[in-house]
Amino acid sequence: VNGRQTFTTDEYAANLEKILRILKGTGAKLVFATTTPVPEGEAGRVVGDDVVFNTKAVEVMGRYGVSVNDLHALMAPQLYKYIVAKGNVHYRPEGSELLAAQVAKAIEEALGK
Repeated sequence: VNGRQTFTTDEYAANLEKILRILKGTGAKLVFATTTPVPEGEAGRVVGDDVVFNTKAVEVMGRYGVSVNDLHALMAPQLYKYIVAKGNVHYRPEGSELLAAQVAKAIEEALGK
């Protein structure tokens, strides 16, 4: 609660690149899921950081040809319909099911099913 940011966006991008170099070497099909929105009042997180870090991540994924599953875009317009409570990043079962359906769809598309 009310912690400090661990990494800058540049450090985050560098870490993602390290991870991607390893994963790309495995031959696995990769899909990156964006971070869902940070609601107002969430202790320990900063509203808007989700957009900043997702933007950086999508740039990195583009350089490595990794598919992006935009969970942020899915939840942003309906965040308060599905979160457990105001100021909480966790989702009620209906929200988790919606996210899971999109994740499953992205995986199926990546596998060509």
